[in-house]
Amino acid sequence: MADINVLVTVDTENITPDNLKTTVVLTDNNGDHDTTPGDSETFDIEANAGQTVGFTIAAKNGTDPVSLNDFTYEGDTDGILNPLPATSNGFVGTATGNTGQDELFYVNFKANGTDYSLDPKIEIKPGG
Repeated sequence: MADINVLVTVDTENITPDNLKTTVVLTDNNGDHDTTPGDSETFDIEANAGQTVGFTIAAKNGTDPVSLNDFTYEGDTDGILNPLPATSNGFVGTATGNTGQDELFYVNFKANGTDYSLDPKIEIKPGG
């Protein structure tokens, strides 16, 4: 189990490409939150360097098919999560980097047979 566990909850009954930010909710056991309430693309994971960050996905209704596909960095090939969460590592990465450094990344997932992409942020905490 990772140090920080992020749950991606998808409202599969209402999701469309146009309302992705409000029909996908990210939560974790670290007390992180959307910096703009109700906008999941502003979810900011604050981790200490060396902490592991894991991701799981679930349908809000508990029955519709959802799955994590992969993770990619926005505009680059490497960043704060090393390795980048992937199927091969159980969707767990380790936070690396310097205090205050942050990175936008894409969580690519499938819901009801359609591919979607969401871009939250991870940041290295001061003192981390």
